[in-house]
Amino acid sequence: MEVSERFLQTALDGIHDCINIVDKDFKIIFMNEAASQRAGKKRQLLLGNKCYVELWKESSPCKNCVTGKVFETGKPQQTITWEIDADGKKFYLEKFAFPIVDKDGKTEYTVEIFRDITERKLLEEDREQQRLELGKRVRELRHAYEELKSMQNQLLQAEKMASIGLLASSLAHELDTPLTTISGYCELLAEDIHDERLLDRIKIISEQIVKCQKTIRNLLDFSRKSNCEKKLCNIHHLINNTLLLVEHRLKIHKINLRKTFDDDVPPLLVDGNQIQQVILNLVNNAVDALPQGGDIIIETRLNTEAKSIEVVFEDNGIGISSEDQNRVFAPFFTTKEPGKGTGLGLSICNNIISAHNGKITLDSRTGSGTRFVVSLPI
Repeated sequence: MEVSERFLQTALDGIHDCINIVDKDFKIIFMNEAASQRAGKKRQLLLGNKCYVELWKESSPCKNCVTGKVFETGKPQQTITWEIDADGKKFYLEKFAFPIVDKDGKTEYTVEIFRDITERKLLEEDREQQRLELGKRVRELRHAYEELKSMQNQLLQAEKMASIGLLASSLAHELDTPLTTISGYCELLAEDIHDERLLDRIKIISEQIVKCQKTIRNLLDFSRKSNCEKKLCNIHHLINNTLLLVEHRLKIHKINLRKTFDDDVPPLLVDGNQIQQVILNLVNNAVDALPQGGDIIIETRLNTEAKSIEVVFEDNGIGISSEDQNRVFAPFFTTKEPGKGTGLGLSICNNIISAHNGKITLDSRTGSGTRFVVSLPI
């Protein structure tokens, strides 16, 4: 018997985990060397004492004690808890406890095993953090890929729109010559015909030709490349000339246009072509916001305090949500359906106005219309 106990003691002393056996009163009846080192006393001085006093420095059984649960349930128990050593340093402790039963099957003793798993837990936490970080990076890459794909589609659409612009410019050149010829022959016919009824018809033809020529020449002026050559321009003339390009579109969409011009507005030192581009983009956006028709108001006013001219573009259309308002001037952002907008219009407008030392602001509410205010310095 003594040989068996010595053999068991020697075997368990070679294990680095703390092992001890307690009875129902939590008295230590056996422990290995690791457990006695943890308690800081020799084994002989610990045997017969309470485990919670010697090992855990408590005056009563520990909270969530696995040993107590083994005596209650008769089943093995396991738990992992944060503990604090004498130096105040935290560490992870894994606790096992399993029963030793008597001949009647009742739990007579409990074997306790304590293991410091701080290094393992920290490694697991580090791996979990790396996994979460990797997941985050994967999501960011996926989002960046989707944005890149969307930007590529928008660039293709922008290239397509640029090609259409070149085609329109070329077509305008081609149409201008025959229209000039037709206009000349109308004048010749008017000299030879004395029938008032026929003269009225020729006059109508001439007026429509002049209107077409004016639209075409405005289109040519608008499509012509500009190197931002600023000169004094009448803002009202720029607005009216630009509106000729969208006059037909306004009629088709049953949109009422109201203009309120301040006669005290002085000429502005601007690049006329670029300002016309801003006007055209803002009017087209207003038309797109009125799918069922409605009103567009264009107003000019003199802001003497800010020494600037303000041009207001207002519609009573579908409006822009508060979430989108912070992004409307960002390149390639659009609230329109796929294929119906490049997301470049307002970004270009903002860049043009900024280049003129001005600013463009937005006030909109969903379902209540949109209001852009362009401010240009005098």
